[in-house]
Amino acid sequence: MGSEAVAQPGLFPTDAFRTELLLIRHGQSAPVVPGAADSSDPPLSDLGRRQAGALADRVGGRRFDAIYASHLARAVETASALAGERGQPVVEDPDLREVELGDWSNGGYRQRAAARDPEFLRFVAAGRWDLIPGCEGDGPFRHRVMTTVHRLASDHPGQTLAVVCHGGVINAVLAEILGIERSTFTPIENTSVTVVRFDQPTDRWLVVTINDATHLYDVVAGRPAIVSSS
Repeated sequence: MGSEAVAQPGLFPTDAFRTELLLIRHGQSAPVVPGAADSSDPPLSDLGRRQAGALADRVGGRRFDAIYASHLARAVETASALAGERGQPVVEDPDLREVELGDWSNGGYRQRAAARDPEFLRFVAAGRWDLIPGCEGDGPFRHRVMTTVHRLASDHPGQTLAVVCHGGVINAVLAEILGIERSTFTPIENTSVTVVRFDQPTDRWLVVTINDATHLYDVVAGRPAIVSSS
């Protein structure tokens, strides 16, 4: 072995994982009356719009080669806040939509969560969508989401994308990349950013950061909420 000092190596080659996806959860959605006509697709709340504005300010200096969003109103509104000053279009992709909740649709999921319904608590403990009657289910949902994210990454080699979607979607992507059985296993804050990278030649994913919401608050520094409900 030689006697010259050698710098610590990087974990990955510098030319690998060049495609970057910022997976962004939408801002807080407005309250709904379960079963009402608008309960299946609520817009952002006032707080949600402030969260989206804070996110847009934070990433104002970032270049996005494309901005994608699910077709649901809360995702499109959040993505529009990012696209505004850039003059870029928001490309809606229905396959980025949240898990289809079956019998718990149209506000039923929220209603059970607020009441701490025993069936809801069993779902939370298991982290598996299969427990919800009539739901899309873990396997189909994870396949749909991962196929879509893989397609977007493959369509933009070496580029950076903003992908505005939903907490369940981001959990599903992470669960697939990390090999986790639970489909929901970590909190995903409204307008938080989860960064993943993709390497086309090896078809491999790299998780860079999860649930970064420092434009709202900083849990590491103990800084209180920047964007609050007041």
